[in-house]
Amino acid sequence: MKIKLKNIKFFFRLFVPDKNKILIFDEEGSEDLVQYVLTDVKKTKVYDLKRLTIYFNMKFILKFLKNLMNTYINNCSLLKKFYIVYIKTEIEFIDPQIIITYNDDNSVYHDLTYIINNRTFIAIQNGLREKFIRDRIKHNINHDYLYCFGINDREKNKSTNWLVKNHRPVGSLRVGIALSKFNSFKKQYDICLISEYEPRKKNDPDNHHWNDHWLLVTEIMAELLRKRNYRIIVALNGHGGIRERDYFQSVLPSNPVFTNPNIKLDSYRAIMESDITVGFCSTLLLESLALKSKVLQINTAQDNSYFEFDSKFIHEYSQINQLEKRIDELISIPYYSYRKSIKNLIPEYMNIDENNLPQTQINQNIKEILLN
Repeated sequence: MKIKLKNIKFFFRLFVPDKNKILIFDEEGSEDLVQYVLTDVKKTKVYDLKRLTIYFNMKFILKFLKNLMNTYINNCSLLKKFYIVYIKTEIEFIDPQIIITYNDDNSVYHDLTYIINNRTFIAIQNGLREKFIRDRIKHNINHDYLYCFGINDREKNKSTNWLVKNHRPVGSLRVGIALSKFNSFKKQYDICLISEYEPRKKNDPDNHHWNDHWLLVTEIMAELLRKRNYRIIVALNGHGGIRERDYFQSVLPSNPVFTNPNIKLDSYRAIMESDITVGFCSTLLLESLALKSKVLQINTAQDNSYFEFDSKFIHEYSQINQLEKRIDELISIPYYSYRKSIKNLIPEYMNIDENNLPQTQINQNIKEILLN
C-alpha cells in the first residue's frame, strides 16, 4: 500500500478521541452500515481514511511513541509503519469492542487486525474475489468474521491462504437492502447489460485485461441488437459521468434506456425488472441470482479467472448466432423453471435468505458480541 498524503485531509485537536462501542472502518459503505445494519446500535463512529486528525495531546503522543517502539509490522516501510501505528493509537483511545468494515480487502484494515488485540474485527464482502483480483492482492488477509456471498467464497479464500476464522455466507448486503427497498416489480426488459466502464488511460498501471474484455462484450451486444429488437436497459456504474452514457450511445443501436447512477440501487431495480442480466465480470452479475433475473456471463477471455462459476451462467463466446440462440433459450424458460434448475447452486454463490436478510443477520451477530 502506498500512502498518498495529497489525498488525506489533516485536522487538529487538543483532546483525545471519544470512546465508542463500534468503529466503522473507512467511509466506504458506512452509510449503508449505519442506515441498514446498525439501526438500533448506539455509540458508533466512522473512521475516515481520507481524514487524519493530529492530536496535540501529551497523553496521545506518549502512547503513540510507546506503540511505535513495541509494534512490529512485516514488510513495512517506515512511513507506512508510522501511519498504521498512529491509527492503532487512535483506535485504542476510541476503545471499540467491534471494528467493522464494508471494505473487506483494505490493506490498512488487515494490518490493524494483526496489531490490535481484544477487539472483534468484522468485514462484509463488497465485491467478487475472482482469481484475477486475488492475484493482485499482495497483503495478508485476516478476518475474525467475514460476511461473504456464498459457501464457494470459503473455498476460494482457503485456496488463497487467506485467514478467516469465521465465514458467514449470507449473500450480498446491497442485495439485502434492495430486496427490502423494492417490494414489488414487473419485468419490463429482456436484457439488463451491466456497464463496467472505467475512465482510464491506456498506460494506466491499474488498467487490466478485463477492460478489453468487457468492451468486447459491449460490442458483441451491439452487433446482436442490430439483428434483434430486444428490450434492453444499461446499468450504468457512474464511474465516467456523462462519458459513460456517451460511450454506450455511440456503440449501441437505437436509444437504449439507462439507469440513473445518482439514484441509490437503481441498477438493482433494473435487474429485477429484466429477464436476463448480461455482463463480463461485474459483481452485479452474481448478485442477479438473488434478484430474480437469469444470469449470463459472456466470456471472451478463454479462461475462467474472471468469473469462476458454474457453466450454467457462462456463455463461451465464439459466434453471434450461438449467443443469440442462448439468449432466446433463456428468455423462453419460465423463471420458476430456471430457478429450479439452479437451486443447488444458489447457496454456493449468493446465499440470500429472503426471510432473514444479510443486514438482519449481521445486526444480530453484533448484538451477541456486544453482550459478551
